Order: sequence, then C-alpha cells, then structure tokens
Amino acid sequence: MPFPPGDMVAALSRHLHFQSLEQALLDRHPEVAERVVFDDTNRLMHLKLTLSAGRSVALAQVRMGYGTVWCVMPPELDSEPSVWPLNTPGEVLVDALHAAASARITGEAVASPWRWDESEPSDMTELADLLDGRDLRVRRVVAGNRWSAIGPRHAAKLDIAGSDDGSFVEVEFPDAFVRVSLKSAIGWLVDVYVPEVEAWGRVDLAGHLWGTTSPAPGVPRTEASVAEIADVLGKGLKAWDLEVSVGPAEAAAPDWLEGLDVGLDGLDEDSSPVDGRRSLSPRELTDAVFDQLTSYGFGDVEEGDAETPIRSRTFHIEWHNRVKNLSTSEVQRLNGLAAAAGEYVPKRLIVLTTAGISRPAADFADTAKAFVFFVDRTTGRLMGLNSRAREAGWPDTDPATQAQEPW
Repeated sequence: MPFPPGDMVAALSRHLHFQSLEQALLDRHPEVAERVVFDDTNRLMHLKLTLSAGRSVALAQVRMGYGTVWCVMPPELDSEPSVWPLNTPGEVLVDALHAAASARITGEAVASPWRWDESEPSDMTELADLLDGRDLRVRRVVAGNRWSAIGPRHAAKLDIAGSDDGSFVEVEFPDAFVRVSLKSAIGWLVDVYVPEVEAWGRVDLAGHLWGTTSPAPGVPRTEASVAEIADVLGKGLKAWDLEVSVGPAEAAAPDWLEGLDVGLDGLDEDSSPVDGRRSLSPRELTDAVFDQLTSYGFGDVEEGDAETPIRSRTFHIEWHNRVKNLSTSEVQRLNGLAAAAGEYVPKRLIVLTTAGISRPAADFADTAKAFVFFVDRTTGRLMGLNSRAREAGWPDTDPATQAQEPW
C-alpha cells in the first residue's frame, strides 16, 4: 500500500490537532459545551463557540503576511483578531477563545489578561488595566505574546515585537501616542510621539518620580511600581515638559563651535563625501549627536570645548573613527579609560563610532553597562550597536499605521 501524499498527511495532522483542541476546550470549560462546534467542512478548518443570531467566535490558522498564525476571530468584521504564534500551547488557545466568547455572551469586556492578548498577568497587563480604568485608550500590550495584528480583521497585518523593544504598552492620548516600555537592561521608559511635529520625545520619569533627572535613560524596575508609572501617565502631555527630538538636521550648533574650524578628536576635519553623500562637518556632527543623547535621556551631558566636545559627569565619551570594527580588547581598553576618568568614582563608557562592533565586544559592552552607538556621518543619526544602546533608541512604531478598535 503506497504511503499517502504529504498534503493528505498534513491535512490529517491538522484535523487531529483541532480535535485535541476541541477536547481541551470541553475539558477546561464544560459550561459552554453546547456552543462548541468543530468545522472541518471548509478549507479554513476552525473551532468555534456559537453566540446568537448565527454569530460566533472562531479559532483558526490564518495566513497573515509571510507567515501562518493562530487567530481568535470575533464576529465583527471590523475588529482586530487576537493573534498567537503557531507554537502556542493548546490550553492557551482554547482559553483565549473562551474568554472572547464569554465576554460577548455576558455583555462584558474581555477579562484581563486575555483582553490584551496575553495569557498571564504581568506588569504590562497590570499597567494596561490601570490606564484603562483612567479611561485612556490602550491600543496594544506586548509581554509574553509578542505577536499582534495591526488593523481590522479584513486587512490585518502581522507585527512581531523585537527583543530590544522589551515589554510595552501603547496608549493613545487625545494629543499624543505613548509607548511605555520595560526593558531588561535600562528599565522603564515612556516615549511620546507628538503628531504636530511628527517626532518622538521621552518623558523624564526620574524627574517626575523623585524630582531628580537621571544621568542615563530609564528607571530600574525595582525602583518604580506599576502604580507610580500609571500616575505619571495620568498627568498627561502638558505636565510632562517633553523634550521632543526634531532630528539631527534641524538642531542648532553649539555656541562654542561657532566660527571655529576644528575637528573632533578622532574625527576628520573635512566634509568629504561618504558613498556619494556629503559628510557632516565636525560642528554639525557634534550638534546632532548631542541633541540625540539629551533626547534619549542622558541627563547630565553638556556642551564642552574643542578638545572634549560633549562632556558628562557620569560618562566618558569616546569618539572612534575607524574602518575596522570594535574588538573586545578595544572596548576593554576604552572602558578602562572611562573608569580612570572619574575623579571619585569610575565613569561609564559611551562610544560613538563610524565602524561596527564584534558580537563578543558588544556582549562585553553590555556587561560593563556601556553604550556603543554607530554614528552616520552623513546624517548624524545614532544607531545602537549593543543591546543597552539599542534599548535606549526610539520605538520603530509608526503611530499612523497603528489604528485599531478595542474589543
């Protein structure tokens, strides 16, 4: 007897998987047994819980973008589905299906954490609940489940949050879009996108919590409770005294550089083209970098002089203009210089480089709590090269594409 073709084996496997999900749903939620339907008659095999008037909430595998995902689909065509990766445990999938259907049966909101497409309570779901209780519109929560559908069901796009984004909550205010992040290396961040200037800014959390600006981005998780973060957000945009990043090209030059024709230590003095594009002058480059460091939340950086263009009481800032990538030994050497630069306590290291960095060197930089940024000499823009520096950067979310309707 010939072995069945691959497509038949795959179909049988999917059928058996759905049968196991059906049984898990019946075992975990026997009170809805009469509403459970496993439909394998259509091309889109699905498990559903019937509601009323022919409506239902369904669980199915759906092609979205370049991948296939699990979707819990509400009956409303203009609502966004709940999206889960294919390796999600079966009990999580059937509990998500049950939570969505139960809310519609009872006429109540989907219970937390399921309403945020999360299977376990976390700092992020707790924060989302608190903000929702303040009548703020929570648009997205990312913690255990990093997969999200952007937009309504009939035109949903898959978005998978990167590890450097940490866990986060996205909130829509009347006059701004806000992302509250909790990142492994630097802690809490509150980033605000202001549509009027089409730019990101960062809330001085330490200043609002304790009245003292932090020298580095972020507030450690152990030093601020979820309720305290919610209280800061509740104050709103007008109370945050926001420093908005308007972009390197629009920043003004430092006063001490006006009229001077000097180069930065380690950087060329001319503005010769790079890949056919004009390289910024040292004055322009310094200004662009200074603007971004301050907007990121490096609270004690200040304008220096020709020899040390950007200074900090906490950080030793090294300008590194080389073709060769930074090695571990080079980062160790620079970290030693940073430690020795402190008058009473060792300074931490910030490296601004026009090259790259090896993976071991980046790992060492993280261990040393250093920040390593690539500097684009044609724009002055910074890009994090180690995880701590990447965490300090702006979200890559485009708020204009994030429009969603809550369940």
